[in-house]
Amino acid sequence: MTEKRTQFGLELEEALREAVAWKRGEIALEVENIDPMPPARIKAIRKKVARSAAQFEKRFGIPAATINNWEQGRRKPDVAARLLLSVIERDPELVEKAAANAA
Repeated sequence: MTEKRTQFGLELEEALREAVAWKRGEIALEVENIDPMPPARIKAIRKKVARSAAQFEKRFGIPAATINNWEQGRRKPDVAARLLLSVIERDPELVEKAAANAA
């Protein structure tokens, strides 16, 4: 085994010491919460595939009021809704077809 200590190894040791100190409550670490689906992205998805929330509802079956609440930041979509919006963003025709078959 080598005795040479690399810069990466030293930084990794420091990070581990910091994690242990945080776990013990000795230090507080800076936390940044990132919204995975901000209202602006939801609005952009909706505008990409429909002119209005009502048209989006007709096409995909998600109530217009729900879309409006998400776009205006009054409510946040849950994990399943974020996944559905991501799929709509990538392949709206697939979701439209699935929604039509589910009705």
